[in-house]
Amino acid sequence: MNKTKILIFPLDIDDADTFIRTAKALGIETVGASSAMAGPGDKAVDHFIRLPFVTDPAFDRALQDALAQHAVTTVHAPHQGVWRHLATLLKTQPERFRFTLCAPDPFSATQQRFAPHEAWAASLASGTPLAGLATPESIRPALSPARYSALHRQFLSIPGDSDVGKLRALCDIARLLPTGDLLEVGCLYGRSAFALGYLASQYALGSMICVDPWNTAELTDQGAAAAIINVELANTDIDSEKIFRVFLNAAALLDNVGYIRATSEKATGQYEAAIRSGALHSPELGSIPASGKLSLLHVDANHRYDHVQRDVELWSPYLVEGGWLLLDDYVWAFGDGPRRVGDALLGSPLYDSAFVSGDTLFLRRTGVH
Repeated sequence: MNKTKILIFPLDIDDADTFIRTAKALGIETVGASSAMAGPGDKAVDHFIRLPFVTDPAFDRALQDALAQHAVTTVHAPHQGVWRHLATLLKTQPERFRFTLCAPDPFSATQQRFAPHEAWAASLASGTPLAGLATPESIRPALSPARYSALHRQFLSIPGDSDVGKLRALCDIARLLPTGDLLEVGCLYGRSAFALGYLASQYALGSMICVDPWNTAELTDQGAAAAIINVELANTDIDSEKIFRVFLNAAALLDNVGYIRATSEKATGQYEAAIRSGALHSPELGSIPASGKLSLLHVDANHRYDHVQRDVELWSPYLVEGGWLLLDDYVWAFGDGPRRVGDALLGSPLYDSAFVSGDTLFLRRTGVH
């Protein structure tokens, strides 16, 4: 049995919410305390107490009593001034106060949270791995470190399997893309779609179009080797509408992103209609231009061979010369559908360059039709 009991004070700081969720996941009992709130409100703590403000002479005694009454072992203080006061109590009055104060202090914690984003952004300045695929003068300039850092931070805040290695490859490939729409088949929460939309916006490439039914009733199995994944098709706890809302939450930050909520087969008709009208309209996101020419196609839907093959057949005719086809999970532990399709394309005159980054195969389209 977990004997840790954490006091979270002040409870009304936003950073307390993330901490509470983590404590709950670890099975740790939580006590929320506030000097301003009359009750816990929507904070999911197990207990709630009122404490005086730390500037009140009565605070130290009230805290000591609360620690004893609730058998608190640990204190999380997401306010810099409160944290500093508690650290001083531990140092100056160890006989009265015997608890573990979560470290580091809030200011340092914030710096630690943002440092990896800045470090990743700085790493992009160390050369251009794809320089051999184009002449130096045809490669677009890198984005500023601040823009890469912001992309990295938002990318990691969106659920998904795409890792930062793939994000780096997307950042590199965006500097080589011809102009045209970018289209992703199979978006789920939209992690890679957001990255592509952001890069398309920064380089004025075109619209980012997301194709996904966001409907578990329309999903089919991904082959025998993917049994551990297929079982989720019958999981009634998965609400595809909630997944779609998460997608919108990120996509709405960009003004060049739209979606077609349909299977790949059905989406082509809607895309053609958008081409004829010149625009794709997406509820809650508005209208974006639809050129009918793809500079990038990212296939990341059902990984069963026949599905991957069909997605490529449906969408690759829109891919322009110099555009890139990305086959997600070319290296995949649960089947060989993407690999079989990709290996066939590697020997095709339709593509003249290829590389693998992480689990994804990148192929550049030639002018051959």
